[in-house]
Amino acid sequence: MTHAKHQERQFMQYLRGAGWIKARTLPVSQRLVENLLSKGWIEQQQQGPRNEVFFRLTEKGLEAKKSVIPTGQSGLKRSP
Repeated sequence: MTHAKHQERQFMQYLRGAGWIKARTLPVSQRLVENLLSKGWIEQQQQGPRNEVFFRLTEKGLEAKKSVIPTGQSGLKRSP
């Protein structure tokens, strides 16, 4: 599994623990949503009489959101 980038984590934070959330209430870009859907980190569903789009966080998305972001500094030694 890859780690979530800042923008992905920020979007998934809106969905965390909230169930299905209306898409129009979220600050999103179509490209970000498509990326998260393709990774399986969020789910999309149409609900209600107007077939409005809703999103929710998946278990896989929650794991990605909680994952540690690599800093690239693991091999550096600290100065005394």
